[in-house]
Amino acid sequence: MEDAHQLFDEMASPPDVVTYGIMVHGYCAIGDLETALKLLSEMATRGLELNPVAYTSVIALLCDNGQVSDAVRIVEDMVVHGVVLDAVVFTTVMSGFCRKGDLAAARNWFDEMQKRGLAADGVTYTVLINGLCQAGDLKEAERVLQEIEKKGLDVDAVTYTALIDGYCKVGKMTEAFLVHNRMVQKRVTPNVVTYTALSDGLCKQGDVQAANELLHDMCNKGLELNVFTYNSLINGLCKAGNLEQAIRTMMDMDEAGLKPDVYTYTTIIGALCQSGELDRAHNLLQEMLDKGIKPTIVTYNVLMNGFCMSGRVEGGKRLLDWMLEKNIRPNTTTYNSLMKQYCIDKNMKSTTEIYKGMCSQEVPPNENTYNILIKGHCKARNMKEALYFHSEMIEKGFRLTASSYNSLIRLLNKKKKFIEARSLFEKMRKEGLTAEPDVYNFYIDLSFNEDNLESTLAFCDELVEVTLMKSKADMDDGFTEQHIK
Repeated sequence: MEDAHQLFDEMASPPDVVTYGIMVHGYCAIGDLETALKLLSEMATRGLELNPVAYTSVIALLCDNGQVSDAVRIVEDMVVHGVVLDAVVFTTVMSGFCRKGDLAAARNWFDEMQKRGLAADGVTYTVLINGLCQAGDLKEAERVLQEIEKKGLDVDAVTYTALIDGYCKVGKMTEAFLVHNRMVQKRVTPNVVTYTALSDGLCKQGDVQAANELLHDMCNKGLELNVFTYNSLINGLCKAGNLEQAIRTMMDMDEAGLKPDVYTYTTIIGALCQSGELDRAHNLLQEMLDKGIKPTIVTYNVLMNGFCMSGRVEGGKRLLDWMLEKNIRPNTTTYNSLMKQYCIDKNMKSTTEIYKGMCSQEVPPNENTYNILIKGHCKARNMKEALYFHSEMIEKGFRLTASSYNSLIRLLNKKKKFIEARSLFEKMRKEGLTAEPDVYNFYIDLSFNEDNLESTLAFCDELVEVTLMKSKADMDDGFTEQHIK
């Protein structure tokens, strides 16, 4: 682009609107917003007739970067300069708001577009349907699709697939296949993205066989599976417990000329960790590295969690040391996994070392970090440390979990800090969190001994409610287990 800009400056005659438009688009394509805006300003200064084309490139870049408010200001600047807004501008801004999850703003822009008499095309409606699906309003997304079908607008595979994918993501496979069937009836050919969405939905429901059949049907129709399709199937196989078949599918993928990516490997590494096959998971990580596939922090965290969940916490510590040695930055989740397992093992010395290492690496603790540390120190009866971390987390705006409240209340009562314990107990109740039965029993006995009948009855009622909820949860778990068997 530097050479292009030099030629641009050395042109014998002043550049025209088309030339400026090409240059603005080029700089936006490489993400150079500053130069693109400078060129727009030059156009205005030179008195050239501004049009929506050059502006749209800048608006699209801002929306892609999540700077939708700035994109709106560019639109306002267009209006100031007398540029007539077209459907593309409205659709681009709508897309930006949808990606941010601000569906209300997207709908406002859609309504304004219609008020101005601008015809929404398939792209505009697809953006709206996508936004509605992301917001979980599938009923409205269905209504919008039916509306554009009635209008006789060209509805392509992308539009239908947007709604199909929305249904698949929430497990509404019947509705997804009804849209698929409607699509076929209207002679719109499903594409590889359509089949991938359906396959992924079936896999998430555990129906891997149906997903396999769907993919065979896709191949018979001449469509080639892509990396996303294979990854969807591999993920489904792993969740269904068909680990060996998932590994064979990854090999099939390689043989088909599609290289497994970081997601493929991470999915299988996670499944191997869950099945306790840590050595195979570690070997797969090494295979990734040998093939030049760079693991993400999620990959390392999956392996770290595997080490910790299987009780091989020292293996997890060695992994952390190796990451630091290779300048791979761990995140909060990495440290939390190790600290949690050390706390379970009642090894608070190692927990403290990991926490100090986390701070030295400037990795910020999160709410989960503090709850892990508080429960760990309560378990070890380190009241001073538990209260210190409780105070620090409150200062940072984090909240205690119900189990952390229970742990702190028990410890304070054991240490004869009854006033502090009672204060926490009341705060917990105000937050709508549930105390454990033993904590309720402590305060029922205390209230009874104090002849406080009102409190005794209130605590008894809450305990009965907690007990009933727990019994129901146990029954539901038992039913689910029998159902699975």
